[in-house]
Amino acid sequence: MARPREFDPDEAMDKAMALFWDVGYEEASLSALLEAMEITKGSFYKAFQDKHSVYLAALDRYNDKVVSGTVAFLGDPAHGSGRARILGLFGKIAAAALDTGDRLGCFLCNALVDKAAEDREAEAKLQAMTRRLEGGFRRALLDDGVDDSEARAAARGILTSYLGLRVLGRAGLSAEMAADCIGQVERLIERTG
Repeated sequence: MARPREFDPDEAMDKAMALFWDVGYEEASLSALLEAMEITKGSFYKAFQDKHSVYLAALDRYNDKVVSGTVAFLGDPAHGSGRARILGLFGKIAAAALDTGDRLGCFLCNALVDKAAEDREAEAKLQAMTRRLEGGFRRALLDDGVDDSEARAAARGILTSYLGLRVLGRAGLSAEMAADCIGQVERLIERTG
């Protein structure tokens, strides 16, 4: 009879994701992962093949928890017009960086720089998340009656600003920079239908 797992897989994955998010793939050694996940080497290898498989699972976890939540927020008319949802999202990101000193940034952004160029599996997952976010911005614009081709182009510009704001948050976003970024997004939205 197999022994039950000695750890909560969701909790362990959240801890692994946090470590990769903070230090990146290369700096997350196996011993650092075991410590962060609070599991033994034996439990690790019973549940995962290797560090790379944990990293890919962490990307999936981020997609499920963070990207899905962001896309759902952008698509939910209960949070106001599409424009209000987009600007509300940018405001939340800026507030987290400015009010609480959040310097984690975005796992997606960090991973795009850290692994996408050298890891096809990670790149595919990261590109899918990026497309989901772009689709969320597009959906919000479409909800405001923006023409589809215009919404698609604007969504890509907004996505670029979103990724930039998240990177700047990690680098120590200033209030002035946050306001300028949000102002650029506001002007971009105003120029669409």
